Amino acid sequence: MMNKFWIKILILFLLFQVNDGYTQNNYLNKLNSKQKNSAARNVFGDIENLIVKGDVAGLSKYLSGQTYLSLSNGKTGYYSVNQAYYVLEDFFTIYKVNNFRFDNLNASGPNPYATGTYAYSSKGKRSAAQVYISLKGSGTNWKITQITFN
Repeated sequence: MMNKFWIKILILFLLFQVNDGYTQNNYLNKLNSKQKNSAARNVFGDIENLIVKGDVAGLSKYLSGQTYLSLSNGKTGYYSVNQAYYVLEDFFTIYKVNNFRFDNLNASGPNPYATGTYAYSSKGKRSAAQVYISLKGSGTNWKITQITFN
């Protein structure tokens, strides 16, 4: 009898764990369109501020497990959060930000994106690059899936 009791408790525990994971993974799916758009806009606002500051540590909290980077310094490919951190750190060191802002923002749909202009200085020269950043819902947060500086 005691064995069956513990087996039932274990099964119930596992069911709650699976259900809790399902709830967390679908948090963004439960929001209405207006709430999703607002959440994505907030994330893009934070990303914009972090890029202006050259704050790679702050930006890394938005990186997904496999973020695609395509940078004007030739670095291209899929990177883990740790790898992307160091690649972006090098990029921001070489291409020091003078100004950055998003010019266009599409916060609707499952993959919100924003484009903007990154004004920078490198080796005494001022220049600008076009930036593209896309997001994807991951659990309870939006995560960056792609960053392009060209």
